[in-house]
Amino acid sequence: MPDGFVSAALTMRKTALVAALGAVCLAQGASAAGEHAERVRGYFCDAKSDQIAFLNFKARGETEVMAANAVNKGVAKMSCAPYLPAMAIPGKEQTVMQDGLVYKLQSFTFLPEKVERWSGTVFGSLQVTARDQDI
Repeated sequence: MPDGFVSAALTMRKTALVAALGAVCLAQGASAAGEHAERVRGYFCDAKSDQIAFLNFKARGETEVMAANAVNKGVAKMSCAPYLPAMAIPGKEQTVMQDGLVYKLQSFTFLPEKVERWSGTVFGSLQVTARDQDI
């Protein structure tokens, strides 16, 4: 084959490779844009059950620091911790009822590590107090 044909074939291959890489980059950019990251802060736990335990301690009157320490001691690892403003992608929201309390939980995927953590709040109580009962 003459040198001109080899050179043209190599140029076409390079162009095709650059076009393919460009398409991959655009596809990744589009999926990243679909995942709206937001700035979050507060106490997050590794597992949903740890977040429920954390919120249960808070509902009993503990401070966030004491609630996190109690959960971490109970699971014998650092699960619940405060996060300073960090970028995370909001995930699934769940409402959980346990021990007469209603919890609203949400997962977040923290960037750039792409690890899931849970946050939440005590939404309400299904417990009836003595003054709420009809006698």
